[in-house]
Amino acid sequence: MSIIKYKASKSGASSIDYAFYGDSGTQKMLHLAAGTSRVAAFRSSFGDLATPAVRDVIVAAAEGHGRKIHLHTYTLAFHPDEFDVTNPEHLDRVAAVGERLVKRMHSAGYAVVVHDDADGGHAHAHIYVVNHDDLTGQSIQRYTSWKNGLRQLNDELMESEGLRVLPDPEREKPAWIQRREDFTAGGFEQVLGDRVAAALRDPRSVDREHFEEVLAERDVTLAVTDRDGWSYKMRRTDTGKLGRKKSSGLTPEFTADGAQEIFNYHAQRAAQAVRERDEEEREKEISDGHLGRFESTGVGTEAGTGTGPADRGVGTDTGTEADTDDFDLEALDAEPAGDERVPAVRGQRRPGDDRGREGGAGREDEGAPGRRAARGPDAGRATSPSVDRDAERDAIEAMLVDDAVGDVASRLAAAASSRRSRSRTHSRQKGA
Repeated sequence: MSIIKYKASKSGASSIDYAFYGDSGTQKMLHLAAGTSRVAAFRSSFGDLATPAVRDVIVAAAEGHGRKIHLHTYTLAFHPDEFDVTNPEHLDRVAAVGERLVKRMHSAGYAVVVHDDADGGHAHAHIYVVNHDDLTGQSIQRYTSWKNGLRQLNDELMESEGLRVLPDPEREKPAWIQRREDFTAGGFEQVLGDRVAAALRDPRSVDREHFEEVLAERDVTLAVTDRDGWSYKMRRTDTGKLGRKKSSGLTPEFTADGAQEIFNYHAQRAAQAVRERDEEEREKEISDGHLGRFESTGVGTEAGTGTGPADRGVGTDTGTEADTDDFDLEALDAEPAGDERVPAVRGQRRPGDDRGREGGAGREDEGAPGRRAARGPDAGRATSPSVDRDAERDAIEAMLVDDAVGDVASRLAAAASSRRSRSRTHSRQKGA
């Protein structure tokens, strides 16, 4: 979805300098010194790169035909949802679309300059067409009105490019990039407007208070009255007196309503940046917290190999240490023979396995409900109900899944202690 705006330029040098270097002499000097420009993407019939040499060629062509109107300028602006100003490929696509549009409109020299610093964060292209038709040798007369062909041609191009078309277009409101051409190049109004526009683009301008602070850095003050609304004041260079201009006399962008839309955009971007920073800090805290748990439990390179001094295990009170990765759930089906019985671990022998087992008082009745008959060397030892075994096994499995790293050792120790306690109870009951 795009909006096309038109304005005639009477100063080719001023228009091209604004496109290449910005809205102040200081910015231009800084760019020239660094060999840079504010151009994010570029297309031109005069050269492929936005260099000072190409700039000079464009200006010479614009001023060389001797007409009052040097250039026909167009601004092609897209919705932020359609193109991302932070994506170079998107900006290059904007330049390509702008070039196709100018070729459909005119047979004249042109330059398409794409910027990524719009107040509202939308990708936009500035199109400059020399006011000289190469086919007729005359000045350009076509597509100089928004309602008489310009909008319709733009909509046709957007549709052919697979881009959205504005469903119910309204008369475009002149942005500063068009309005500045109405004022004398380097004059009070143009310089004042350039400074206000730069202040609005500043990301610090999230509300009126901060906007005024940014304006003050540029020697501009904001005056608010019930009669005139917002006005801007600045010291004139020609008379030295304090000059004043109503915001509506410059562009609707500079009014209270227009500026508020830009404030909202900057505030949303700032809030998003804060959320992203907070999220990064939370992730770092979580990461650091897990590292601390590993260190406090001894889980690490040494613990993972079972060779460290703080290997994960059942606990010191059980008389054995083990890596939880080797924990044998099948061993839980076997009941402990005494107070020192602990859950079995693959590759390790449980305490007491080498001791002879006493025959006990006799075998339980094989048909006793809820009991399993003891056989072999385990005959005579107390057994727990199968329901208890299944429940305990499920609990152990859940613990291993839920927290297989941090506190599984302490939970296993608690399970072993519980089993020993029940074993002692069974033994006392059997002895009784």
